[in-house]
Amino acid sequence: MALGADLDFAELVLKLRKHYPVTLECAIPCPNQTLIWNNTDKLRYKSILKRANEIYLVSERYTPECMLKRNRHMVDKSDIVIAVFNGIEKGGTWYTVNYAKKTNKIIEVINLYNGDK
Repeated sequence: MALGADLDFAELVLKLRKHYPVTLECAIPCPNQTLIWNNTDKLRYKSILKRANEIYLVSERYTPECMLKRNRHMVDKSDIVIAVFNGIEKGGTWYTVNYAKKTNKIIEVINLYNGDK
């Protein structure tokens, strides 16, 4: 439920749900995740949450590790991990892909990296 690909995929699942037996579980790192988001993004986020099948709150308050805990939760609950990744070997997506590898998940990467490292 982060800005970008997370919200895009959440909306895609909501559309697919009309025709396929899929569900949307939203993993929220902390209640004030949207604190600095603009109003348009906040409204989009709230709209998705209202239509979710399940909402999982990782932490009752922000902590330095709540985002990574959220990512581990998503991997642990998944059979297949789809990662939108820019190839930069640091940050949340990189951490999560590595965690998925360690837990022997099937991983599909949508590669946003163009060029040599």
